[in-house]
Amino acid sequence: MGIASIYILNVRPDRRSTLLNADRGYFGRSPVTEAVPAFAHSRKAPLIVLASFEDGLITHVGEGRKGASAGTGLVRLNMNSLEELGRPISFELIIASIEPKFRGPLRKTIAVGGLLSPKTQSAVVAALSEMDERLRAKLVRLSETRRALIAELGIRERENLALQKEALTAALEIAGVGTADVLEWTPETDERTSFLDGLSGARVREDVMLHADMMSLPGFAAIQDAPHIAARTFAAEGNPDVRVTVIMANRLPLEEQTGSDLIYFNEAFRSFVFVQYKALEKIRDQPEFRWADKDQFSIEIERMDGLIEKLDKLEPDLDPNGFRLTSNPFLLKFCSRVVFNPDDRGLFPGIYLPLGLWKMLASSGRLKGSKGGNLLTYANVGRRLSGPEFVSLVAGSWVGTTISQSKSLEKLIRDVIEGGRTVTFAVKHRPLHGKVGFVE
Repeated sequence: MGIASIYILNVRPDRRSTLLNADRGYFGRSPVTEAVPAFAHSRKAPLIVLASFEDGLITHVGEGRKGASAGTGLVRLNMNSLEELGRPISFELIIASIEPKFRGPLRKTIAVGGLLSPKTQSAVVAALSEMDERLRAKLVRLSETRRALIAELGIRERENLALQKEALTAALEIAGVGTADVLEWTPETDERTSFLDGLSGARVREDVMLHADMMSLPGFAAIQDAPHIAARTFAAEGNPDVRVTVIMANRLPLEEQTGSDLIYFNEAFRSFVFVQYKALEKIRDQPEFRWADKDQFSIEIERMDGLIEKLDKLEPDLDPNGFRLTSNPFLLKFCSRVVFNPDDRGLFPGIYLPLGLWKMLASSGRLKGSKGGNLLTYANVGRRLSGPEFVSLVAGSWVGTTISQSKSLEKLIRDVIEGGRTVTFAVKHRPLHGKVGFVE
């Protein structure tokens, strides 16, 4: 599991001007890159870079990522959003502000650059958070308090947060806004009901109900009636045209919830896609999913089948924007590893199956165990959608409800919430300017 870390970068005098004046590219999104000694760190985990462009001082802070090899014993350190501090901070001041037992290790790291050890990092985070308000906001997810609050989460809370984070990350990937904001999460100290509660800028239930532009969306009436609701709008960095509003709604406290679903609505094409998440259990040497007739999963499949029957009776859509490769809006994702890691913005590995393919697999007899029970594994499922294929199909509204069908989903949304699951309702907004479509 990737852990958030701090990297100390002492920029050589001959490289300082080059890095500070680097061409950031269109919208300023191309990273500044420096070759550094190879270091161990997950590419998915957050990396805060404290950069020194003046001897003995931290002058800049940025979001980093470990890149590809840059030669023998070297890797690329990619830095986004490299910001100058309002006032440089002396390394000696930081050293003097932490416990004596951490001063030696910190001096060694400062001398050569590199990652701070976890214990030294905690001491440095605490000291810097007191010295600089801007740094405090960036370092909050590395603090000891945050670490302790995460450790207090129960098993059910962790699983539900993990699945909600998965649904949110998928929505951001599909919408094309990027997933960096997921890393802002920090646990709420009060009643916890959803992952969205822990992100800065999330609006509470009363604020969401006041937004008239949301009231016209199909299914929103079911969302607004939920006892617990929070929302936030995410936008692509440098391009406000690419926006998605995500609402998490449920009726139970976090530890009592029964799972998570993503309902993704493309406003430009008036199309819904419904993704239900299920956790695979690790049995012996392989992840697997088991179900039985009349269990909760079978009841949920029957509910989807009933809605599809109703949708199929509607008049066909003659609007070109209503064309779909399939108007069956249901997909299943079986996640092979459900581990709550707020410092990882990637999606879980897993099996994506359109509901139609799932039905064929189940009726074919292929998904049977050695004793005749129902069993899904990587080995017996055969072909499936990959993560990028899933994202591409949903992003372009090549799958999902047609324009006329999208008006009929309110009862489904209400049933999901009443069943104890969390609905992640994501609305990809129409572009503010330009043509209808999705960003490549």
